[in-house]
Amino acid sequence: MIDLADRTDVAPELRLVPHAFREAFGQSAEGVWYAPGVVSVLPGLSVCARWGAIVAGARRDDGIIHLASINRPAEPVILPTDDVPGWAKPVVQVVQRLHPGGITLLCSVDLPTGSGLSSSTALACAAGMALRDLCQPGMPLGHLVDVLAQSQPRSRVEAAFAGYEVGVDIAGARLLIVDTRVRRDTPVRLADFPVRQHGSLDELGQDLTGFHRAQQTETEQDIAVDAALNAGALGATMLVDDPGRPVVVLATPDRLAAVRACVSDAFRRESRTPPRYLTIRPSAGARKVTR
Repeated sequence: MIDLADRTDVAPELRLVPHAFREAFGQSAEGVWYAPGVVSVLPGLSVCARWGAIVAGARRDDGIIHLASINRPAEPVILPTDDVPGWAKPVVQVVQRLHPGGITLLCSVDLPTGSGLSSSTALACAAGMALRDLCQPGMPLGHLVDVLAQSQPRSRVEAAFAGYEVGVDIAGARLLIVDTRVRRDTPVRLADFPVRQHGSLDELGQDLTGFHRAQQTETEQDIAVDAALNAGALGATMLVDDPGRPVVVLATPDRLAAVRACVSDAFRRESRTPPRYLTIRPSAGARKVTR
């Protein structure tokens, strides 16, 4: 059987992690698992992106749990330990609940925490699948979701496994994530907002903007939303992706360039750190990558 790291028909980002696993640990990974980032557009409405988390793993017979990260190569984790770096906390929380035997996991996350795509949830889901398949293969998916939902927002976990769009249809439009670069340690309490059935993109856009106006927002989020609307976006709203405070914009493809330019100009006028952008098309859900 050809190692996934050597499969030229597999996307490069999916080959990178098992290749790094083989280089680091001198053996092929037994499997590779992927989970998408999730944009929580409105309460109960989510869209999955192709960016997310990838985990390569293999069992070991010495009882040791070894966690490593391509993104944080100088911060490996050998469990048990009281010194858990930030990147590993979503994985450790799952390990503590599943109690696997010896295992080595190498993790990779496409995006920084707080950028708007729930990267910590994606990592928890990918690691949870790896731990289940390698150590408890008889566990039903529903039980794994319950376990993951003890440390991650349930709606994001369920959306990550469902894939594509949950409760919303954005066909004919795109989501633009604006990472405002704002990071906060204090949690946000969202105000209640009635979410209706959306018969059109215009209605969805109106509710996005209405949701934003109902919340306590950061100045940078308001700047981004106002500028996006001025550039012809259908709607926009703040996101909470702790510790980040990004924004999601709904726009037709022909308006995306104008929205990015207008938001960037607004940030420059206000002497704010330039934002980062990511255009989202709905993508598949969490899965084991076939060898």
